[in-house]
Amino acid sequence: MNGWIKWLAMLLLLTGLYRNRYRIFNAVLGYGLIRKWAVTAAMRIPGIRSRFIQSAFQ
Repeated sequence: MNGWIKWLAMLLLLTGLYRNRYRIFNAVLGYGLIRKWAVTAAMRIPGIRSRFIQSAFQ
């Protein structure tokens, strides 16, 4: 019985996080240092960097 309650609580938590994911992203990326770190990390990925460069200079 206790195991079912854990799984149900985890499912409810994940559902809540999924439904509010953009609100959470906006809150987290509202901090300048975290936003700068996220952009730097994303620009290290070649596919993301090339798409950004292509769209920026079209």
